[in-house]
Amino acid sequence: MRISIKKFLGIMIIFAISFWLVGSGLCADNAPKDKTEKIVDNYVAKVNGVEISQVDLERKFSLIKERYASMGMPLNDAKLNEFKDNIRKSLIEQEVLYQESISQGIKIDPKEMTAELDKFKKQFETEAAFKKQIADMNYTEDAILSQIKQSKTIQKFIEEKVKPTILISDEESKAYFDSHPAEFKVPERVRVSHILLKVDPKASEASKAETLKKIKGIKSQLDNGEDFAKLATENSDCPSSAKGGDLGFFSHGQMVKPFEEAAFALKPGEVSDVVETKFGYHIIKSQEKEMATTLAYDDIKEKLTAKLKDDKFKKMFPSYIESLKAEYKIELPTPADESKASEDKTIKK
Repeated sequence: MRISIKKFLGIMIIFAISFWLVGSGLCADNAPKDKTEKIVDNYVAKVNGVEISQVDLERKFSLIKERYASMGMPLNDAKLNEFKDNIRKSLIEQEVLYQESISQGIKIDPKEMTAELDKFKKQFETEAAFKKQIADMNYTEDAILSQIKQSKTIQKFIEEKVKPTILISDEESKAYFDSHPAEFKVPERVRVSHILLKVDPKASEASKAETLKKIKGIKSQLDNGEDFAKLATENSDCPSSAKGGDLGFFSHGQMVKPFEEAAFALKPGEVSDVVETKFGYHIIKSQEKEMATTLAYDDIKEKLTAKLKDDKFKKMFPSYIESLKAEYKIELPTPADESKASEDKTIKK
């Protein structure tokens, strides 16, 4: 059994397409089912003499075409050409950033790259399944390793060399805090455990009555001092039974209404009567309750500063990459080169 195409791409795109292309909404969710297109490896651009291959562009271009086709949105030639231009631009920017990262002394331990690849491989049942899947996607193991290296090098460069140059003053963070009060409100929350006996919506009245009788018997046991977690583990049809029925914390709007109303009405330590929902019959025990509050500035200052730094980075990045590109020699193939590349492309039916 092979890993699903969708899951495969979810992982591959981390390596194959940089975050600014992902952020633009161009990355794909679905892939060609059986990739047979073979492309002569002409270049689509050069950065300081380093070629960006036609193969790499076509891999990513195929993902985009398949994504839109799968959504019933085939693209016209003009839109496809626009996407191809955007991909080429992103590949140029990746190469510029990668070369800048190297020039700034950024290095990635080969063991880290291998570990990332090994983690990826573990999602396949066998080595053969992994190799077949990447072959179907027109990838090789070396190509994946190369993209892991490039992606991690760029990420490290941004974290160590670029982001530290972005400064957020105390005045900026406090001004943001004061002008966005809704973002720092914490809603009322409760932590509860429950025992659920499921009832099929199509069950007969007799079957429902039998289930109701059973859960009322459990409630009697609780009233007589039996341990809630023990009874939940032994009787509940919810996966939370493995944790004694503990559902953790939740706020308003996260549970079905009858369950929510009963849960928020309880005081910590109290146990509800039988509560009926579309899932069946529940008994709920309140563990903790946290009242709505507003976070204090001093408590979230560090996280807020990090958020504002990320926001500023996203805003400044387009101008940063453009200024960086101006320092590099970027060459595009001539129309004659592209014409030859088109002639060299062959598609096997």
